Amino acid sequence: MSGLILCDSRKVKNPYYVEELGIHLYSGEELSYFIYHNLMLIGEDFLDERLFRFIGQELGMTGLETKLRKWAGQADQAELLLVILQDIHYYSSAELFAFKEQLERLSRSSTAEQMKAKADYLFSMRQYYGALRLYDKIFTLRNDELLSEGFRGNVWFNKGSALAGIFSFDQAAECYVRAYELLQNEEPLRKLFELHLLDELVKLPEGILEHVPAETQFTWKTELEEKKKRARFVGRAAEVEALMEKDNIRRAAGLKDLVQKWKAEYQRSQG
Repeated sequence: MSGLILCDSRKVKNPYYVEELGIHLYSGEELSYFIYHNLMLIGEDFLDERLFRFIGQELGMTGLETKLRKWAGQADQAELLLVILQDIHYYSSAELFAFKEQLERLSRSSTAEQMKAKADYLFSMRQYYGALRLYDKIFTLRNDELLSEGFRGNVWFNKGSALAGIFSFDQAAECYVRAYELLQNEEPLRKLFELHLLDELVKLPEGILEHVPAETQFTWKTELEEKKKRARFVGRAAEVEALMEKDNIRRAAGLKDLVQKWKAEYQRSQG
């Protein structure tokens, strides 16, 4: 989680562990924040014994625990998530209304749309393997569930981006070609062009860039070089660079902690 959460409730002794994000929740406010901002990560098994015990025993909200136990299996999970947010009183009425609208939009969407939304969310969290499993699962659905060519094209495009995230550039290129065939816009072509610049072994289909003006290709190349330069100052590169400024002892300890953090992130990324 990022940002600061001001908590009025007591801090628990035994926090609730969220495996997907590798974080511990220490208060009712943090539980509310997780539910509100990570709806796509919440599976059908979220309302289980572990959560009930955390709410009742750790948060001391025995009334809410009783309600959840009574209604689990009878009410929709979406309704019970809203009950949790309402009882913890961390979000305003307007924010709860917005959350309810999000739940309603999700309930109206098709199976394919729900799967894509979750896969896209996992991708945004850099959990590439989990995202890839869902993208592949979408293509096992019946054709009438896959909606428009545009929808399928976007799935291929996003799958390509997830594959690029794990450096499977050849497979990513194949996905971008499929995306271009369906979407017929420049974005898949741009990604193909960038992959080829990053790895000359990535072969582009003959003639696929012939309709992209040379000026556009030059712009893409220039912007990619700028992105590579900026990458030094963000993410993991920035974390390492910050440690290089510390003394030998703190640098060594910091690098050790950083490696452990990256290992944990890698394990979570594989679901």
